Amino acid sequence: MVAVIALIVIVALITQVIARDSDGDKTDWHNRTWLEFQWVNGPVNPDGVAGLAKRLSENHIDRVYVEGAAWLSDGSLLYGEYGKEFAEALHQAYPKVQVLLWLRMTGDEIAEAERRDRAVELARTSVRQWGFDGVQLNGFAVVSGSDSYVTLLRALREAIGDEALLSATVPPDRIPADPDVPVGTTVAPELTWEVGYKQRIGLLSLDEVVVMAHASGLSNPVEYETWVAYQVESYTDALAELERPPEIIIALPTYDAAPEHDPQVEDVRSAARGVKAGIQRAGKMARLVKGVGLYEYKTTDSLEWQLFAENWLDKR
Repeated sequence: MVAVIALIVIVALITQVIARDSDGDKTDWHNRTWLEFQWVNGPVNPDGVAGLAKRLSENHIDRVYVEGAAWLSDGSLLYGEYGKEFAEALHQAYPKVQVLLWLRMTGDEIAEAERRDRAVELARTSVRQWGFDGVQLNGFAVVSGSDSYVTLLRALREAIGDEALLSATVPPDRIPADPDVPVGTTVAPELTWEVGYKQRIGLLSLDEVVVMAHASGLSNPVEYETWVAYQVESYTDALAELERPPEIIIALPTYDAAPEHDPQVEDVRSAARGVKAGIQRAGKMARLVKGVGLYEYKTTDSLEWQLFAENWLDKR
């Protein structure tokens, strides 16, 4: 009887695996997206939150980064009045989701001690008072070797505690070490992080790094796929050497046209294909890649959601 029961269990497990593989539903991916300030700057709309929760669940997005405050021209922060209410409503509608503060700053802003102090206080408030699950520091134009970026990440960890999640964005290699990888127009040597600096950031008790694999300046989708694949391989190579490396997420751009970003080139299809190619090239080190992130939620249109489902989740 025991043998028969064991056989039934094994068959059931095999059937589940086959069924999952056959419909291509990538339930093992942990995907992300970024939510703008408007979600916390006004009263919570229950229907809006319910719709958000449904879309997140359907696309296996179990972590969101919410812009809990807006920087004003004088360098102060305008806090979202409804951060706590929004976090509670989304957690209730979608218990699996984790809500992190989206804290975006330029490298120059991060270099200012007063701005860093304000950012740390916002992070502390979001976790300890609003019930957020952690913080993501989204740094723009952070140069390799930046001490201020390290200083801020350490201060954020201290402010939110060890149990909260700490995520940080990292830039792509704008100057690839591989000569076979195309180079776009964004040739800024100081913005391509050296391996040692990537590892230095990875050692700062981070739970996750998000590779912002966009704004390549390329004009060909196939070249962009190759470029994205290289970014995956570059960061897995660097971080896999650490004893306790952070998890890796790759950002897929869905925002409108911007300097160095052509949405006809850098689209969800090309980016997703590039990530998959990079994962294959990374081999065993690809275990660090846990999913992708749609950057940003508000600019992801219906076609892009469809492309995401087809090219990343493999839903046909």
